[in-house]
Amino acid sequence: MSHMISEQLDNCRLCGSLFLKNYTDYCKDCCKEVEEKYNSIAEYLKKEQNRNVTLEDVSASTGVSLKQIAEFIRDGRIYAEDFPNLGYSCAHCSKLIKKQLLCVDCFDRFSTDLNKTLKIDKLEKEIGSEQFTASRESKYWRLKK
Repeated sequence: MSHMISEQLDNCRLCGSLFLKNYTDYCKDCCKEVEEKYNSIAEYLKKEQNRNVTLEDVSASTGVSLKQIAEFIRDGRIYAEDFPNLGYSCAHCSKLIKKQLLCVDCFDRFSTDLNKTLKIDKLEKEIGSEQFTASRESKYWRLKK
């Protein structure tokens, strides 16, 4: 049995116009524009003299926004590992990174804090439900007497 891919209406991430979404978050016109931007960056990065460029250098030379270039890197379309100075800022501490939204240190810190919070919440729920059960049982037996 073949599965049909159902297209749904969505708003373009760039211009906001309504379009049938299938494989991209952009309408046809914006998708073409994004691809042109990607191609200009790819051509720029192919040149040997551009091996040590920064995100700012790429943006200044191609006219593509820092945000769009960072998105290409995050999406894996530009492999920043091949370029020692190419990356974008961690969303928390601004350290230069080449993937995800947070650097390893911030991710680890947030993960540790989140795990502690979840353990505390779980413990509070367990203690709270045990106290609730115990208090309900004691009332039942008091009423029976």
